[in-house]
Amino acid sequence: MRLRLFALFLAIAACGGSGETGTTTSTLPAPLPDDQITTTTADPTIPLEVADCVAPQITFATLCEVYELIDKWHIDRPANGAVLAAAALEGLMGFETDETEEPPRILICAVPGDEFIELCDEVQRRVTEERMPVGPAIDAAVLRMANTALDPFSYYVPPGQTGAYRSNGVVGGIGVLLDATDAVGSKCALVTQVCELRVVVVVDDNPAADAGLEPGDVITAVDGTSVDGLGFVEAGTLIAGDETGVIDLTVRRDGQTLEFAISRSPLTVPSVDVEMPRAGVGYLRIPDFEADIPQLVNDALDSLEEIGYHTVVLDLRDNPGGFVDAAVYVISEFVDGGVIIIESDRSDQLELEAVEGGQAVNKEVIVLVNEGTASAAEITAMALRDRRGATILGKTTFGKHAVQLLFDLDNGGELLVAVADWAGPSGTSVEGLGLEPDVEIDLPQTLSIDELVQIALDNA
Repeated sequence: MRLRLFALFLAIAACGGSGETGTTTSTLPAPLPDDQITTTTADPTIPLEVADCVAPQITFATLCEVYELIDKWHIDRPANGAVLAAAALEGLMGFETDETEEPPRILICAVPGDEFIELCDEVQRRVTEERMPVGPAIDAAVLRMANTALDPFSYYVPPGQTGAYRSNGVVGGIGVLLDATDAVGSKCALVTQVCELRVVVVVDDNPAADAGLEPGDVITAVDGTSVDGLGFVEAGTLIAGDETGVIDLTVRRDGQTLEFAISRSPLTVPSVDVEMPRAGVGYLRIPDFEADIPQLVNDALDSLEEIGYHTVVLDLRDNPGGFVDAAVYVISEFVDGGVIIIESDRSDQLELEAVEGGQAVNKEVIVLVNEGTASAAEITAMALRDRRGATILGKTTFGKHAVQLLFDLDNGGELLVAVADWAGPSGTSVEGLGLEPDVEIDLPQTLSIDELVQIALDNA
């Protein structure tokens, strides 16, 4: 790590003309006319000291902490310092504020490596010229670094916005799952005209659903400001806010521009739905894979067993996923031991096995999916097909292949890091493709349970 100290020195020199020894003369210029006199005042440059991250000052602590976590945990570790530094500098360059603060006597810029020195230079310039507040500026740099320089499933959420995304990716405050993909289906970290911000899932009984938002809607503006150029996660946190107040969304649907005023509120989480619409055929809808789902599924299967059943239609449509552990326990209800998920990073591979003793290991299973089936829900569908020969009906799924870890940061923010990829027992991944159903068929949410079950039985 280099240590640089910059200071401005003002040198004043007198020019002497040579004449006889010991004699000094000076020639003064003629005075300028009054209309040609100008006065300039230059702020002295704030001295800059570039330090490492051993003991960073609080204004640079989050930058150091986030970089260290990425370097230690991200699937593409070790971190690419040049790429991360370039993104951080971009975030700093785009930071705008009307706020000012008294500059420090010496700006001590603590950074992870030499690649970030240009960031320090820009901080020094703006602190000197604009009296820019350093803390918020560095937070903007961290936001852009983590949210655009990594994979789409790794991101930083600043303090005060930590409720923006649930563990399953659902945007808080309104209840939607968003996506931004390009023409070939690759996930995008930035929202652009070729990577539009699209609604994939609208969670029932939540503000977005009540307001009339629909899957397939393209969000073009938030509170009148275009989302073009925003980071994908940045757009989501902007929409979620603190889960209070009204958010105005501009949406494009079927060539028309629509405006929605949505009153935010804490999300209402749907519960497991279980019914027996046909003799011997149970219907089980799982809305997500949060921590309480395994017990709810266990209870639901208990209720079906009391009546007696041989087939279960498992509805995973618009299930955004959640915890891998929850998926393991749900899959274990249908699979009697053996490998059900394969997690891998660049150097290691881990095989997760089903827990023995499941209630439905001898039942026929039919799985319903759609574009909103993601993450742990995709894991479940693939494991049931690979290990149980379950028939999958519906549309190609979302394609979330990352296993993530959530880190609570010292500043009150959060960092979600993709630490591994997952694949099904057969080694198949959903990366960039999603999970293709065995029978592609449209299964709109308007279908009744009776209709869904009949379609499932007819096509299994």
